Amino acid sequence: MKTIKVFFIASLLFAVSALAASAQGQGNLPEGISRATKNGDATELASYFNTKIELVLPDKSGVFSKEQAQYLMKDFFANYPPSSFQIIHQGERENATFAIGRYIYNRGQYRLLFLTKSSDGQTLIHQLRIEKQDE
Repeated sequence: MKTIKVFFIASLLFAVSALAASAQGQGNLPEGISRATKNGDATELASYFNTKIELVLPDKSGVFSKEQAQYLMKDFFANYPPSSFQIIHQGERENATFAIGRYIYNRGQYRLLFLTKSSDGQTLIHQLRIEKQDE
């Protein structure tokens, strides 16, 4: 009977650790995107943009080329330099990954929503929404 209990507990622990391991890495925003946002680096962030990206900013929105979106993000970072950025939620649905982050600057905070898709082994941002967040 003791052997059965030990086997059952060991099997349960193995199953839980296997599920946790398979969940890791799924639905995660690439570290480079977080780093670029945290540093206010529009050039690095744009390296993850799709050729066309839907960009929603506090004062402008639309579908922009990668270069236009880089310019707009450079302007955003200049006007609202980050003091911190943290991913607060992320997940995966079908072939897309999403992440929600808290972007704090000296006068307030924004909520950033990223929608990424992987293509040819590269994760690209297809949509970035920046919304004013009440504190």
